[in-house]
Amino acid sequence: MKAPMKARTRVISGLALAVSLGLPGAGGAWDAPQQQQIQVEVDEQANRQVRRHPRRGLMDNVQLGNMRLNNVHGGNFGQPVQPGMAIHTPHQGPITARAIRTAIEDGVLFLRSRQAPDGSIGGGYAQGGSTALATLAMLAAGADPISDPAVKTAMAHLLALESDNTYVVGIRANVWEYALRKAPHEQTWREALKRDVKWLLAARNDVGWRYSSSSTDWDNSCTQYAALGLWAAQRAGIETGDDVWDQLSRHFRRVQNSDGGWGYVQGSSSTPNMATAGLATLYLVFDHHYGRKEAWRTGKPAPFASGEARQVLDAIDRGLTWLGGADGDKSNAYYLYGIERTGVAGGRRTLGGVDWFAEGADAALRAQRVDGAFPLGYSDEIGTALTTLFLVYGGAPPAFAKLQHGEGDDWNLNPRDIANLTRRMWQAYERPLNWHTVGIDEPIEAFEAPLLFISGSKAATFDAAQVARLRDYIERGGTILAEAADGSPAFRASMVELLGRIFPPAEHPGIALAPLAADHPVYTVVKHPWRERPTLSAASDGARTVFVLSEGYLAADWQTDRVESDAFALAMNLLFHATALRPLDGRFTTVPLAEDAGPKREGEVIVARARHGEGRDWDAARHSWDRLRAYADHATGLALRSRPAMALDAALVKSDVQLLHLTGRRALTLTSAERDALSAFVDGGGTVLVDAWGGAETFGDSARRMVEELFGRLEPLATDDPLMTGFFIGGQDVTRVRYDLGARRRLRSQGAAIDRAQLRVVRRGGRPAVVFSDIDLSAALAGVDVHGGAGYAPASARALVANLVGWLGRDRALAAR
Repeated sequence: MKAPMKARTRVISGLALAVSLGLPGAGGAWDAPQQQQIQVEVDEQANRQVRRHPRRGLMDNVQLGNMRLNNVHGGNFGQPVQPGMAIHTPHQGPITARAIRTAIEDGVLFLRSRQAPDGSIGGGYAQGGSTALATLAMLAAGADPISDPAVKTAMAHLLALESDNTYVVGIRANVWEYALRKAPHEQTWREALKRDVKWLLAARNDVGWRYSSSSTDWDNSCTQYAALGLWAAQRAGIETGDDVWDQLSRHFRRVQNSDGGWGYVQGSSSTPNMATAGLATLYLVFDHHYGRKEAWRTGKPAPFASGEARQVLDAIDRGLTWLGGADGDKSNAYYLYGIERTGVAGGRRTLGGVDWFAEGADAALRAQRVDGAFPLGYSDEIGTALTTLFLVYGGAPPAFAKLQHGEGDDWNLNPRDIANLTRRMWQAYERPLNWHTVGIDEPIEAFEAPLLFISGSKAATFDAAQVARLRDYIERGGTILAEAADGSPAFRASMVELLGRIFPPAEHPGIALAPLAADHPVYTVVKHPWRERPTLSAASDGARTVFVLSEGYLAADWQTDRVESDAFALAMNLLFHATALRPLDGRFTTVPLAEDAGPKREGEVIVARARHGEGRDWDAARHSWDRLRAYADHATGLALRSRPAMALDAALVKSDVQLLHLTGRRALTLTSAERDALSAFVDGGGTVLVDAWGGAETFGDSARRMVEELFGRLEPLATDDPLMTGFFIGGQDVTRVRYDLGARRRLRSQGAAIDRAQLRVVRRGGRPAVVFSDIDLSAALAGVDVHGGAGYAPASARALVANLVGWLGRDRALAAR
């Protein structure tokens, strides 16, 4: 029987940031003051979420583990508990990010429950392999190798273990490398990694690896785990020499079957498990041995169009085609971890048109036992460890998407630029991050990364539907980063044209490219000692940067893995800026429903967005109400219905709209006719919700003047008002709220409370006729991050607006009875 163990390291440690963009011992590290600055910048925005609600993040410390264990059976984190203890509620319903996080936590708790006093976890085939896999899974799920007692004991066991098994040594090498990311100066682990690498190099024969150092034959499963161990050494700055990568390159190309797949040994039939072994290893070979040697340059032969590099890429393409048509066993943990490694390394959301992670996660969660184990092959401990790694890595959030556009490969001249960048960003972000390619004609749901990279050397062309899709991506909160390969004038000109088509000047005045100053937040969101600060031009919609054009050639440094260059630090700053320092969500994150559902009632509340002024600044909240609808229906028990955006005219006054939403980013100017229509709408019983998109002060100040000119003085909403206390059917208590970092800073400067809603109202006949907020509600509802803005936290924004909806609907609901 071929051994089941596989390992690969990526970084996750709750919601903190790492201190270096380089490998331990490599160039490009930030110094101590910069490390402190990073922590200061993200502490309020990120780490507080774990303290406030630990289960929103992956398990990352002993305190959270104790909390979870004490909740279920009073155990202690890192200490054995009664085997078979029920800690997990069987999964039902659709896959969600919350369900995945819970499955990971409970899988890790099962592994901890199986730990023996000597630190070992599980037994069976190849003593130590189960322990190494379990330790790697705990580290990947957020355990700290310095402070976590279970991990410390397991690593001590592995340190003392003498092994002559390729699986054990390859996986254990990954454990040491993972731990060194947290403690790069821990010489005991570094020396242990060197010993394991020495063993792996000595254990190979003329073809590959088998189970032991004395074996003279080989198989593809053992060989891929040896490659994983060697790759761990490279990541830790321990050189393995080029000849071993030459051998791996020749081996996996030579034994590839004619159908494109791989078998266990040469001549055996292709299987999905071994296809993932061949593909994942060839990605490692290409990245280490070919990809980082050269980037695409104008007037020179394409570096990956011929020779061995091209042969490796062609072998990968054939392998992906075969695997896409195969039906891998989702009930086998070895396959799950293999398909994850392949999909993540290749930036593939789908293989053969199938979302491999969605299918695998669904199978895994449905198979998970009440004791947290994933009984998916070999042993409960091995199955649980491999499946946990699959869920952690496969479900990690995508930071970048790379746009496939046009005909041919001009969009992908540097095929591993974003792959290398994202791998390095894992280390700096201290969470696993993914990337993927996305076709310009794919559904908008595939454009899920906060940053979309568009590159090429030729002028890029897009039809009207494709331009609309890119506009939709931006309006949903995405940011485009475009770069001309090696400074191509034709591609750069096409990007300027593209921006004008996405935001026609007549409809979006002011959205145009301009050089970024040295003090722009993109450069300063995390302080960095720029050696040669990359030159950028960018366009803002009035609240956030939506389109960035690189004037240099960042992708060349990413492709060649020049981690000491400023290109990597800039990418991290772009990510922090685009997400406003918010931790990224994993796959299948949805808007959570209110904790308590309102009683189902007959009746509905009808909302419309207000069209105002020239251009389309009014359209900022295009997705806000769609994102709120399910939450509001659940919380209030009423049906929230939205009408198309309406002009401020007589048609609005005669409509059935109850709630009119008015927002924007630039100064609000209304004609006398628009003011009259707005007044008539309120006089007729309508309610107006006014908020500044992203907390834009220009809009907020002008809107407040307009409201008070039309309707009188805005008064603070009292804390005992029903809109705050939720003392009505379907209401929620929002006397305490949360804000984003920018809002907290603004409120502190004003001497205002940072845990109380800052809503103001104008009443007519006792009802809230106008509800006003110069702190953002709309972007929070839409899930759009605005760096430097000021807004409510999404959960608070949803609860506040749902209360307004519920309050407006209560009379109609009673009348309907």
